[in-house]
Amino acid sequence: MKYDELDLMELFLSESESLTDNIGDGNITYKISKDDFTLKIFIRTYKNQISVFLTYKEKDIFYGNFDNITELKKEDMYLSVLRENSTIASLCFGTTLSISIENQ
Repeated sequence: MKYDELDLMELFLSESESLTDNIGDGNITYKISKDDFTLKIFIRTYKNQISVFLTYKEKDIFYGNFDNITELKKEDMYLSVLRENSTIASLCFGTTLSISIENQ
């Protein structure tokens, strides 16, 4: 899976953290909070998988697990989730955090 760590740091306003306490194993997470919304992404680099979580006031409002991901690509204030050059989801880092799922 291809992604630019600096782009992810810019969107999430923080560095990645390890999911397993072993930063070299490719299992990382990023998290951002705005107002009462929190957006988290778990990246399993070597399995080409990501999981996306969106909460509002600490209550789950969206969860998605995506397989066969080839790229995470920053486009302005969006993070596009690509599978074989097709965008399957977009994460918005605007005034309000949001997620858009494309037709698959």
